[in-house]
Amino acid sequence: MKRVRLPETLPTDTEVWLLEFDFDSTRLAEDWALLSAQEKERALRFHQFKDQIRTIATRAALRRLLAKHVGSSPRTLHIDVNDFGKPRLQADSAPAFNVTHAGSFALIALSTQSEVGIDIESRNRDMTHLDAYVLSPKERDLGIWSSENLIELWVIKESALKALGVGIAEYLQAITVLPNQDGSYRIAHDRANWTTIQAWSIEAPNHYVAALSLMQHRPLCDRSQSFFF
Repeated sequence: MKRVRLPETLPTDTEVWLLEFDFDSTRLAEDWALLSAQEKERALRFHQFKDQIRTIATRAALRRLLAKHVGSSPRTLHIDVNDFGKPRLQADSAPAFNVTHAGSFALIALSTQSEVGIDIESRNRDMTHLDAYVLSPKERDLGIWSSENLIELWVIKESALKALGVGIAEYLQAITVLPNQDGSYRIAHDRANWTTIQAWSIEAPNHYVAALSLMQHRPLCDRSQSFFF
């Protein structure tokens, strides 16, 4: 696992880690031992062996990172999930976190001050005819996004909606991604109960694209909350 270099405009309390999967790894038993019974059950629901490896390795890596932040053992961390499938760590000093994986890689984002969302996708993903599903009315009018850069828009929107903690499929067209002059993106929306969100394209392995989003403020009523993956 290695730490990803982030854009300078990102807050310093944010960190992102890149995990490359080794599908022939002999460390799987070590990773498996860190998982809770619920996490093991979730991993075994996948029929494909590689999907099981991705789930086990990512969750174990997440536990190791969170344990360092809260000064605990990775095995004893209590991560539960809310009604929307968002994992959260039951610890007062726990950072917000989000996880994503695609192909041979996973990204884990942590923030001590902001709710965070992250997404990674293969540049080879077939986006044919998805513009009707992804673009907001304002994005259509402005013509900023096209079929050539639709995958970049996709990961930005997924990361933003994961930061908000809402369903991705039903809200893709509810947000508009607008470029800022510093290389980041402003997420525009008209939902009174949603906060301000900013997004960044971040470094990704060759043939992949990734983005990270942060909410302007982390809710004070639930400082342990973090987001689904």
